[in-house]
Amino acid sequence: MEGLTITEMAEILKISPRAVLQRLLRAGVSPKTKEAIYDAECIDLIREPSKGGRPRKSKDEDKAD
Repeated sequence: MEGLTITEMAEILKISPRAVLQRLLRAGVSPKTKEAIYDAECIDLIREPSKGGRPRKSKDEDKAD
């Protein structure tokens, strides 16, 4: 079976395995098997961390207040 483990993704992205797991969970990606093999395309989904936090208000909402 083809795919990548969390450890392999961490080595490719040069981040910790924990960070890889968090990014995968945030991206809504689940493993292909119980052994935690993910599709190789998943690496592109988590390459950049999400900005997180609360979105900014639009200017229209600012004027209404």
